[in-house]
Amino acid sequence: MKTSFNYILAILFSTSLSAQNLALQKSTSTSSVRDDNQSSFAVDGNQSSRWESDFSDPQFIIVDLANTFKLNRVEIYWEAAYATQYQIQLSDNKQQWITASSISNSNGETDIINLNGASARYIRMYGTQRTTIGNAQYGYSIFEFEVYGEAGTNNASLTNIFLDDVELAEFSSDQYNYDHFLPPGVNSVPAVTTSTANSSANYTVTNAQSIPGTTTIKVTSADGSTSLTYSINFKGSVYNLVWNDEFDYDGSPSTSKWYHQTYPPVGDSWFNNEKQHYTDRIENSYVSNGSLKIKAIKENYEDPVRGSTKQYTSARLNSKYAFKYGRVEVRAKLPAAQGTWPAIWTLGKNIIENGAYWQTQGFGNKPWPACGEIDIMEQSGDKSKISGAFHFLDSNGNHTYTYDYLSVSNTDSSWHVYAVDWNATTIQLSVDGTVFHTLNNAQNDYFDNEHFILLNIAMGGNLGGNIPEHFSSDVMEIDYVRIYDLQPLSSSLIANQNIEVNIYPNPSMGQFYVEAADIINKIVIYDLTGRTLSKYHPFNDKESVSINESPGIYFIKVTGDKFEKVIKLIIK
Repeated sequence: MKTSFNYILAILFSTSLSAQNLALQKSTSTSSVRDDNQSSFAVDGNQSSRWESDFSDPQFIIVDLANTFKLNRVEIYWEAAYATQYQIQLSDNKQQWITASSISNSNGETDIINLNGASARYIRMYGTQRTTIGNAQYGYSIFEFEVYGEAGTNNASLTNIFLDDVELAEFSSDQYNYDHFLPPGVNSVPAVTTSTANSSANYTVTNAQSIPGTTTIKVTSADGSTSLTYSINFKGSVYNLVWNDEFDYDGSPSTSKWYHQTYPPVGDSWFNNEKQHYTDRIENSYVSNGSLKIKAIKENYEDPVRGSTKQYTSARLNSKYAFKYGRVEVRAKLPAAQGTWPAIWTLGKNIIENGAYWQTQGFGNKPWPACGEIDIMEQSGDKSKISGAFHFLDSNGNHTYTYDYLSVSNTDSSWHVYAVDWNATTIQLSVDGTVFHTLNNAQNDYFDNEHFILLNIAMGGNLGGNIPEHFSSDVMEIDYVRIYDLQPLSSSLIANQNIEVNIYPNPSMGQFYVEAADIINKIVIYDLTGRTLSKYHPFNDKESVSINESPGIYFIKVTGDKFEKVIKLIIK
């Protein structure tokens, strides 16, 4: 019902109220989701995304405002599939609902509903009749569900907490204590900023002095009658650093950590039609100014073992540390020149390959690719993107592989973190935290053995392509290499861990249910680094959850009055 009257209402409200949309980026839940149009899309501030329900009545969407507010109005921006009849309902506990307004003649587009200062934390659109489009009825579909209101002068609640400008996803105004795991390699205390429900309330932040440590936020209401204290307990990463090279020395790469693989394994050459010889000379690999340089050079070079001559030299390093499962991070700048083929990758420690470090130590018993190969990062002649791949044997014993690409800007001039997260069920490849390729490892035997890291620049070959005549040299620069073991999130409550908690379907496409044999107070979703992604407060024994995240592994922490469980979820 987008009419001139509604525009007048909007103008009146905007002049008398704060312009803050209380529902923006808040937690949502819903009766159903269709075609991956998640409920969170209705509060993301983007009118090109939308929530869509199943094609039936009734349906609902709930927004958790994270605090109790005096509500002035709701604005609903409908897609073509709108509700002709629905109710706006309010609740303080998500169990008992009061109907604040019943709409029986909506004609879609934009509805503005006056709530006259009613107080609530949860607000629900409860649809009972859908419009007909042509001869069909579709689901309820909302671009944006906006809620406007204000807090009283005796309110000392916060509306959000930001850590280094990133919102604390599990924040709830009535939760005063948080455990926050830092990302791998981060040891500094995050900067904490916040805002209050009533803009005239005062607060002070007392920062933690070290990790682990606690930052506190003390809030005093505008009228001075109420004080609240919020605490964030910062903890080290759920990953445990087990091996690394920070390259904080000068000269050749550390011989205790790296082995130069120089012996050509294919006659007098290397694989994939590559044009270089690898050497252990300091001209091709050296550490200076806090980083490792692997340098490809155009020069005639005769291999001292085989006696063959190539026009290019480079370096290929094998790690003297092998590992099974965990996380690898390599922070690097890549060469810009055409014809270079930089790679950060792993091979099974059991590979049979003349000249490879672990072969020289007597571990070689599997030919490639039965050993398994993980290409964390490779780059072809297109320097605007990188690729990642997995190589292994198919069910017939033949070589097969999966791969994908990701556009990455300024790979030669900017540092980027290339990573793999690897466990018994899933392997994820990522750049700067963006996952771009995933392998289901649950049914794969080729990535359940120890692997080692390889760093190299090949020249030309199948992926490097043509080498320009004017090429002289180029460098891959590496700031650090780090390997972590995963330490699973723990459950601290032990009062009654026998209460059954189920998540299904698992694996999931992003929509799933959490069900327990007791009332669920809170659901928190973490990624593999321990970073909190979202939270829900069901106050029920079953909750429908939607997350819009990349395929991979996530941890779901489910908490009630007498239990706390952490369950692994796979998103396909």
